[in-house]
Amino acid sequence: MEIEELKTIWQQYDNRLDHLEKLNKKLILETLSKKPQKKLNWIKYRSFFSIFMLPVVLTLGLHDLFRIENIDLKFIIGSLLILVFVVIISYLNLKGYMVLKGVDLSNNSIIESARKVTEFKRLFVRKRKFNLMAFPLSFAGILLISWKSFHFDSNTIIFLIGVFVFSLALGYNQLKMYKARIERLEKEIQDLNESIE
Repeated sequence: MEIEELKTIWQQYDNRLDHLEKLNKKLILETLSKKPQKKLNWIKYRSFFSIFMLPVVLTLGLHDLFRIENIDLKFIIGSLLILVFVVIISYLNLKGYMVLKGVDLSNNSIIESARKVTEFKRLFVRKRKFNLMAFPLSFAGILLISWKSFHFDSNTIIFLIGVFVFSLALGYNQLKMYKARIERLEKEIQDLNESIE
């Protein structure tokens, strides 16, 4: 065999080896990214669902109170407080969903995906802080909307305080669990990047 033929054969084998290496990396990436992709899809679904859930729940819960005879200054103030809260929360949820919508572990680079998940985490922390500050105002808004349907005595006041504390604790616990889920996803994506390299 001549040297030129050997070089050609060597080049063909080298190209095949490069192709196999790329294919192997792609298969490894697809296999390792299944678990983070499932978590990512769940968080995307939850973010999309949360855009509409708060307005629907509040509308269904308060629709009996939207009558002409209930409209007074308290009702209007309560409605404005709830409306502002719902608009801001829905906006933050939509913004978070749009960030997550751009994450695709199989097509994007791992670094780009990790950057977007980190951006979503920052949005989530901002939303969490807003929730903690605005929850008392939104609770006051619901109370003002339903003011005429309450008969305030000691049992009602204790009940409302209990509902407030329970809702705040439940919301805080849910946010804490959701944040842990985001952090696990972020860690799995970083582990995926280390595995590929």
